[in-house]
Amino acid sequence: MAESLRAKSRRDWSSDDNTNENIQLGCMLRIADATEKMAQRHTELMRDRDQYERWHREETARRKIAERQLSATKGQITKLRNKLAQIKVQA
Repeated sequence: MAESLRAKSRRDWSSDDNTNENIQLGCMLRIADATEKMAQRHTELMRDRDQYERWHREETARRKIAERQLSATKGQITKLRNKLAQIKVQA
């Protein structure tokens, strides 16, 4: 039966003699590769988190501005209503 690609990749060492030291070296290299992959993914997740936090801060600031504008507009409406009521009373 032919050897699977996975098994071949696990035996991808730089020398032909399969001593115990070479097998251990191969295992250590695979562990190092896996650790680098995990660190890369962690870095991507931190970058994504920072982006989402930045978006949240920007949208919160926009919402506060919109709320202040709405409040100011409501105040202007109330002021004009009162002014209109005074004009009707005077007329």
